[in-house]
Amino acid sequence: MAREGKKVVFFALAANLAIALCKLAVYFLTRSSSMLSETIHSAADTGNQILILVGLKRSRKPEDPSHPFGYSKEKFFWSFLVAIQLFALGGLYSITEGIKKIAHPHPVERPILAVGLLLFSMAAEGFSFAKARKAVLREKGRMSVLKFLRRTAKTELMVVYLEDLAALVGLSFALLAVLLSVFTGNSVFDGAGSLAIGFLLVWVAFFLGREMHSLIVGEAAPGEVMEFARRTFEAQPGVERVIYLKSMILGDNHILLAGKLGFSPQTSMETVSRAVDRAEQQIRSRYPEVKKIFMEADVLK
Repeated sequence: MAREGKKVVFFALAANLAIALCKLAVYFLTRSSSMLSETIHSAADTGNQILILVGLKRSRKPEDPSHPFGYSKEKFFWSFLVAIQLFALGGLYSITEGIKKIAHPHPVERPILAVGLLLFSMAAEGFSFAKARKAVLREKGRMSVLKFLRRTAKTELMVVYLEDLAALVGLSFALLAVLLSVFTGNSVFDGAGSLAIGFLLVWVAFFLGREMHSLIVGEAAPGEVMEFARRTFEAQPGVERVIYLKSMILGDNHILLAGKLGFSPQTSMETVSRAVDRAEQQIRSRYPEVKKIFMEADVLK
């Protein structure tokens, strides 16, 4: 599935780069503020795909003495940079352009070109979004899409899915803004379209930033994983109770589990060792993403 995620990113990169160049050319012909915002949006998305690819590559570096748990969290850092770039280069710039256009309106030139490109861009972005949506639907299982986006560590799918969805909505805003500007003769609508695109990108950036922040700080494993692990340890012979059990998502399909088990004073070391080993095998059999398990044995008095 890592290869599938990378494939989705490459597809989005190619689509966004082609669309950004087309939008830039049409902007110079039409001088549409909404078109400029969409150009910046597509350029930002292109840069974002590059950042994601860098994160994917660096996250696969093997463990070393200075990073004994590996570099899986690299993906979270580079995806956080995506949120920052989307906020600054996409959202704030579009809002600024919208305010300028409303304060100093000028008519949209060659609107037919703008409308034609927007329709082409919607088709291209829709095709890219369909690829990302297919991958998300395959991964999410019974969860809703929103719940999956808030819980997944597959940050490349989260970013591409949200970017493509925002692109489709933003293109709809731009198309509506251009058409209203042309039919009413009031170019304020063009500026309003740029504002709408800007606020949309700011919201997406905040959503991504919040999720990446949680993963970087150290988000716990999903509740069903923790519940199964707790029940498995409690079911082992000799285990009196689970004193505590903690977890952390280290990366895509990479969970760290640590805790302390309470045994009676009469329990032999052999029983303790077998209980822990058997539980680890059962947990990894059910959830192979639990790569590292560290358990401490304690004597209950």
